[in-house]
Amino acid sequence: MEIPVQELTYNATARKIVAIAAQLFMQRGYRAVSINDIVNAAGVTKPTLYYYFPDKGELFVQMGLNLLASLHAAMTASLAGKAGCAARLTALAEVLLTERDGDIRMMRHEMQEHLDPPQRRRLAAAFQTRLFVPINQVMQAGIDADELAGHSAPELAWLFLGLMEAFHGQLPGGSRHRQLDQLDDSLLPTTLSPETVVSLFLYGVAKRKTC
Repeated sequence: MEIPVQELTYNATARKIVAIAAQLFMQRGYRAVSINDIVNAAGVTKPTLYYYFPDKGELFVQMGLNLLASLHAAMTASLAGKAGCAARLTALAEVLLTERDGDIRMMRHEMQEHLDPPQRRRLAAAFQTRLFVPINQVMQAGIDADELAGHSAPELAWLFLGLMEAFHGQLPGGSRHRQLDQLDDSLLPTTLSPETVVSLFLYGVAKRKTC
């Protein structure tokens, strides 16, 4: 059964509430954010919030739908004019590694922990349509062009997405990278970039022999 992907089409007040809720969810996690936190930060009343959203779970769903739609639009734009698997994967990596609010791993963890089954299904459908399918299409095109081999397109897409989630925010200047500033400088990544992560995905870390 296909689950419809319903994105936010409310007015400016509802969009503001979702934007504020998204900031709080990303900063603190689902459990640590209350409805009172959201209405106070958004400058609205509880009746106003409940007029648009039945509960905190729906706010999280709308945050996720908007985030995934934004990522999808950015990924689509980044692929325009790109030829070849490496160039297309690098374009995707530039979006997925640097998107400010693109911590999909956190979102997926929180939705599994705290949302009810219908809400989880809605976000899962959006994840598949907006994020996984475009990556899978690039992998299939790479296989068809004989640039990728050894695995199916879905397997490669999951491997790639796993790298993106692992390294999100860890580029120099990223939020996770800043959290590691207390470590010795020699332990911090200095050459991590979308190109480096894509090279890791395509070629691994073993030394390549030349003939």
